[in-house]
Amino acid sequence: MKKILAVLLLAIVVIGCGPKMATQETLDALAEARAALESAQTRIAELEAEFDELTSMKMELENEIADLNSQIDELQSKIDKRCKK
Repeated sequence: MKKILAVLLLAIVVIGCGPKMATQETLDALAEARAALESAQTRIAELEAEFDELTSMKMELENEIADLNSQIDELQSKIDKRCKK
């Protein structure tokens, strides 16, 4: 009786603590999460590229503004010289 009880208890422990199989619902959720992760990573890469492009454009425009301000100062200086005569 004790042996049967011990074997039965051991069987319950082995079955209860043994490997569990993932359900199809869990596998589907995992696949969906992986797809969402890949999509998010792609979007991040796209946004980082766009950010770099916009940063480059900003620098070009700032340089252009600085050049235009320089031209304005130069022209203003010429105007001032000619108007003083």
